[in-house]
Amino acid sequence: MVEKIEWADFAEKIADYTGLEKDEVRPEMNVYYDLGMDSLGLFSLGMHLTKTYKVKLPLSAVATIETLENIIVLMNQQIEETCDV
Repeated sequence: MVEKIEWADFAEKIADYTGLEKDEVRPEMNVYYDLGMDSLGLFSLGMHLTKTYKVKLPLSAVATIETLENIIVLMNQQIEETCDV
């Protein structure tokens, strides 16, 4: 597992997943409006990122996600909590 997910790497993974250019990916992007995802698309993205970074995301928290920044913050919180144990 990584110690912390950096934005540049995260943006590259999002770009690869969505087909966007890396420089088009911004933290404030709304996963529903800007990326055109529905709840199933968000779940699929979450599974992809979970496998990529080896970080488990609680399903209850995934329901609160609106932006890419929400995702990276949540993932880094999970990493921090896992390291604290």
